[in-house]
Amino acid sequence: MNKKAYWLASAVVMALPQVSNAQEVIAEEPDGGDNVIVVTAQRQAQSLQDVPIAVSAFSAEALESQQIENASDLQLTLPNVSFSKGNFTSASFTIRGVGDLCVGVTCDAATAIHVNGSPLFGTRLFETEYFDLERIEVLRGPQGTLFGRNATSGVVNVVTAKPKLSRFEAEAQFEYGNFNSIEARGMVNVPIGDMIGVRLAGIYVNRDGYTTNLYDGSDIDARDLYALRGSLRFEPGPDTTIDLMGYYFREKDTRLRNQKQTCQRDPLGVLGCLNNRRDFDTTNANSTVGATLSSSEFFAIQGIPAVLGLGSLYGPDGFSGFQEPGDVRVVNTAYTPFYFAEELQVQARLEQKFGAMTLTATGIYQDTEVDSRQDYFLGIQSRAGFAPALNTLDFFAANGLPTGLAPPAPAFIPGSSAYFSPIAGALIPDGPQGVLCTSDNDDGSRGAFEGNSLCSETPLSFDRSSEQRESWSGELILTSDFDGPFNFLLGGIYAKSKTTDNSYYVNSFALDYASAVLGSFGSLSGGLPPSYFATSMYRNNSLESNLESYGIFGEVCSAT
Repeated sequence: MNKKAYWLASAVVMALPQVSNAQEVIAEEPDGGDNVIVVTAQRQAQSLQDVPIAVSAFSAEALESQQIENASDLQLTLPNVSFSKGNFTSASFTIRGVGDLCVGVTCDAATAIHVNGSPLFGTRLFETEYFDLERIEVLRGPQGTLFGRNATSGVVNVVTAKPKLSRFEAEAQFEYGNFNSIEARGMVNVPIGDMIGVRLAGIYVNRDGYTTNLYDGSDIDARDLYALRGSLRFEPGPDTTIDLMGYYFREKDTRLRNQKQTCQRDPLGVLGCLNNRRDFDTTNANSTVGATLSSSEFFAIQGIPAVLGLGSLYGPDGFSGFQEPGDVRVVNTAYTPFYFAEELQVQARLEQKFGAMTLTATGIYQDTEVDSRQDYFLGIQSRAGFAPALNTLDFFAANGLPTGLAPPAPAFIPGSSAYFSPIAGALIPDGPQGVLCTSDNDDGSRGAFEGNSLCSETPLSFDRSSEQRESWSGELILTSDFDGPFNFLLGGIYAKSKTTDNSYYVNSFALDYASAVLGSFGSLSGGLPPSYFATSMYRNNSLESNLESYGIFGEVCSAT
């Protein structure tokens, strides 16, 4: 419609109600051409210039001409839009200053992400490059009345290219660049008779790491991913269209979850980093939990010989002699990062016309997984200050805990060596001058004391962020296209998402050492069998999180 529209009524009942007001028309055609861009910003096909809300649409030609290849590129073209990656495998779209700064499995994004009009939960869509798309729509401002929950700041709707029933098409592209970068993408469209069309598309990206690791001379922060999409369109009659789409994405490489960060080192070890300058320093390790729990001061408070402390909180820390490379693309770490992401999408859509009315039914199933591990310091800690503690531990493991009594009293507490030999065997299996072993993390929380460890000449500190999520949603929309001034839209949606695991692990040699020493002295003093304190690692784990959302929405309009 090109006539001035007045909304007579707009009603919505949602699980989390939100109100969307009519906004200024911003009809942007980034390709600068005269072609009409058809969008579904109001859950029905309309010309972009006829949509009375702030929406920007990029056709396939515009995406290519403006070199918009991924989600982060959108912010370079759109006003009031920014995109950022979080430290815990998440991503956030911020529109008009409204975004998602919350970290947690139950946090709701302020910007809704859709594919072909269906909502996505915890999508890995931001990991890959765009390929074989029809268009991308970005709606700015609250869109709760038509897109439901999680649309406070707006909506990003990715519309994939649909099969064409009229002709055969094929396309392939190949690129090679520095860092041995390879990118290949292709598409083939095959009509089958007059009623069925099949379209297959895919992309493959592989490159060497951008970041040099001085520890072993390797290149980390590499990429190795691929994505495949298959679509089928069936038109048994002029009034019926059935679309099926399957999408699979997989990445497994040494990509860093978050990049190297600048730090103005705190010489007191209270804050770790100060905020006056952006220096290429490493945090003061004495500010960490591991250093505190394994310090001679903390052990002394607990009645444990101070000599067993890995260091003093008032002395040099593990990074005091470390030289941080003054380049964002150069690090020095003994832990090789690991990144894995996987997503499956299966979508079905039916569009049936009944005279002047159209009924649209859409359903989508989504299964996602992400697992990322890296050295959170991106640095090498010195073990020089550990020598007195490790030598003492080795001595206690071989002989037991001294009694301090004169003969003929026993020199060592009988049987006490059994409380320290398991610690030495797990953490310093080759003696005080040998490798240092740190608990590896897995879903069963098994660590160094269960035989699951990583050993290195230097103390290791690393973390892991992982999530597994399964979601599906169904939507039904009835729209009218009467010749008169009156038209309506009525719809309902139901969505369900289940997160079976959302975990954040922190592992370090200091944490293992502290939990073992504290546990051994506690069990020895209580007459209990040898044991270590708590688990082998810090783990913030949400065993299960369930989300169920449903709502109905409708709009009535009159044109004059």
